[in-house]
Amino acid sequence: MSKKIITKIKNLFSFIKIDFSFILIFFIAICLKEVYLYFCFICFVLLHELAHFFMAKKLGYLAKNIRLSFFGATLEGLDDFTLKDEIKVILIGPLFNLFVVVLCYLSFWFYPESYNYLYEILIANLSILVFNFLPIYPLDFGRIILALFTRKHLRVKALRVTKIISFLIIFSLFIVYLISFFFEFNFTLGFVCVNLMSLLLSSSNGTSFKRELFIFHKAKLIEKGLVERNIYLNKDISHYKLFKYIDDYHFVNFIFLDERYEISNTLTEIEFYKEIGFM
Repeated sequence: MSKKIITKIKNLFSFIKIDFSFILIFFIAICLKEVYLYFCFICFVLLHELAHFFMAKKLGYLAKNIRLSFFGATLEGLDDFTLKDEIKVILIGPLFNLFVVVLCYLSFWFYPESYNYLYEILIANLSILVFNFLPIYPLDFGRIILALFTRKHLRVKALRVTKIISFLIIFSLFIVYLISFFFEFNFTLGFVCVNLMSLLLSSSNGTSFKRELFIFHKAKLIEKGLVERNIYLNKDISHYKLFKYIDDYHFVNFIFLDERYEISNTLTEIEFYKEIGFM
C-alpha cells in the first residue's frame, strides 16, 4: 500500500470524531443480537454524512469533521451557505439513502436470493431516510425548514421558530408513546422521542465564533447570490449584541440611528469584525 493511500486513510480517520457515547450503541446491538445491522447502519450513516460533505466541498464550502455520537452522526464546521446551496447540501444525504433503497428493491425483484444479504442494508437505509425526513431540527428536513424560514427572518428568529415547531412535534410523539401503554407498549417510539429531544436540546446555530474564519469567503459569495441586508439599530447598542443579527444567508450592514432616527453611523460586517479585534 503506497504512502499516499495510507495518508488519505489517516486523514479520513482524523476527520471522523467518535464520542464515547457512540460505543453504547455497539453494546445495545450486541444485547439485541443485531451486530450486522449495527455495522450496516453505521456504514450508511457515515456515507450519508460524506454525501453532505462532498456536495458542500463541490460548492466551495468548508467542513471541520464528522462527529459520531449515541444520537447519530453530524457534519460540523459548515458555514455561510446561500439558501440554494444549503438545500442542495441537505438533500444529497437522504437522496443517497433513497438511491440505495431503490437498488435493494430492484435487486430483490431481479435476484430474490439477494434478500438474504441485502435485507439489513435496506432496513438501515430506510431507517436513516425516514428519520431524516422528520420535520425536526437538526435532522435534514428540519434544517430545510430552518433554511426556508431564514429567507424572510433573521437566522436567530428562524432558528427559534424551527426549534419550537420541533419541540411540539416531539411532544406529540411522546403523548402517542404514553398512550401506547394502554394498548401495546412501544419501547422504540420512546427511545426515538428521547433521541430527538436530546438532539434538539444539544443543537445550536454555532456560527458567531467561526465568522472571522469565513468572512472574506462570505464576501465573495455575494457574487453567487448572497444577499446584503441592512439592519437598523439604536446607536447605543452594545457591540456583542450585534452577533445575533449575523446569519448564514446575508452580508449584514449595520446602520445606527440617533434619537431623531437619523443615520449617525454605518458599519459593514467586515468593519464590525475589525473593530472588535477579530481581524
